[in-house]
Amino acid sequence: MGVILVMGLSGWFLYNKNIELQRLNSAFGLRDAEQKQTIATIKESYETQGKALSELTTKNAEIEGEMNRYLDIFRRHNLTKLAAAKPGLIEPRINNATKEVFDGIKNDSKLISDLSSN
Repeated sequence: MGVILVMGLSGWFLYNKNIELQRLNSAFGLRDAEQKQTIATIKESYETQGKALSELTTKNAEIEGEMNRYLDIFRRHNLTKLAAAKPGLIEPRINNATKEVFDGIKNDSKLISDLSSN
């Protein structure tokens, strides 16, 4: 009789332990799926940021090249001397170039403002 009682209690204990382990296994499976989804999202975000950084680096290189080209023009010419000698030749060009630069800054500021408001 004692052996049957011990076997019954052992069976009941093992059955309950099995149920508890099955619940834990389900919870761990759900957690694992959530972590895999989070990792995939982070990887996608990382790739997007990498592409954006690459584009910005390319654009920065273009801007630096343009800046160097303009600085080279200033190095090759004495604009003060040329403006004093021929003001009608230099003044309209400088005014037009200055207007273009300010218009570019205005347009860039507008784009940034529009992006910030979205």
